[in-house]
Amino acid sequence: MASRNFENNQQEYRPIPLEVPSVTGWKEIPIIENNEPLVAIGPFSGNEYGRIYTSSIYYGEREDSPYSRDQIKGALITSFARQEVADQILEAESNLPEGMHLIILDSFRTLDAQQSLYDNFYQKLKSQISDVSDQELSEYTQKFVSIPSTDTKKPSPHNTGGAIDVAIYKLPIMIESRVSEIDNRINEIGHDESSSDEVYKLEMERVGLIAQNAELLNFGTQWDFGGKESAISYFEILAEQRELTAEEEDAKQNRRILYGVMKNAGFEAYSDEWWHFNSTKSQMGAKSAGLPNAEFGAINLTKDNWHHELVRRQHLKGTEFLLRSPVHGIDKLGRHIVGMEIAQEAAIAIGDMRETSLPKAAVIEPPDL
Repeated sequence: MASRNFENNQQEYRPIPLEVPSVTGWKEIPIIENNEPLVAIGPFSGNEYGRIYTSSIYYGEREDSPYSRDQIKGALITSFARQEVADQILEAESNLPEGMHLIILDSFRTLDAQQSLYDNFYQKLKSQISDVSDQELSEYTQKFVSIPSTDTKKPSPHNTGGAIDVAIYKLPIMIESRVSEIDNRINEIGHDESSSDEVYKLEMERVGLIAQNAELLNFGTQWDFGGKESAISYFEILAEQRELTAEEEDAKQNRRILYGVMKNAGFEAYSDEWWHFNSTKSQMGAKSAGLPNAEFGAINLTKDNWHHELVRRQHLKGTEFLLRSPVHGIDKLGRHIVGMEIAQEAAIAIGDMRETSLPKAAVIEPPDL
């Protein structure tokens, strides 16, 4: 795993401000686009970002997702982000306490995915509250899901590649040790063609070990829970009013750790969601940081991005298929049988790709009112 620079620095655990800087008016921040590319984070990225663990909730990649596959139109299995954002994630990961790691649950979103999530939240809220205006419904919805925007001056934050949703997990000691061995071996042999088979099997093993053994820290709510308890300062404010329970105190401290490492890596927190952080080069992040302009506007996936995404999708489907089918019955189209054997060996080793020890995320919708 990433090296640890964390040395019990109390700054990492500093209280979260009771009032996180407001993002009101963020859409008015001008954008001077810097054209920084989107990069892939997570498995099979072929770079240092590959060691960051990801679980695509909206794609329905694993059982921690409450969505079936293809339920959210336009959802991606790959976590893409602007390159500087990916570098900052590596920095934040390296500064976590020993044994803790970041998990990315969402990052760049297509406009189709943004629209689907917005509509789901808005319609659920509307069914619960009938005596308020559409404007009020929209304003509340936008606390949790931005309106999809084709206006180049007012893009949705996740559509810029400058917004990231993260949490923290830890692993049992023996699993942590094996994952570290895998990372060290991959760094040692690199990603060239001569080592591709070994790297593939190592990455598959790594994904399986984390998926099936990761323990998400307690943050007080599920990821994507659409209620007041998700506000990043919720437990800080609650502690001003009464003594916290042991579980609430634990959630408060875990939010402080996440806030501390993300803030120190250069991100800006978002007040209504403990998991959401913005680059200062996004409009929302620039507003929080008091900067005069942003540098990340709306962006589209490149041909190379789409190629990686399609490979990830095919890999997931192929792994599931190989678990059910004997390899000797697959080579009818002249595929390289050795490659198929390696893929099946890895698939058997990792098991069902959907299985995970991670808790299920919430459906992004308002709580019952």
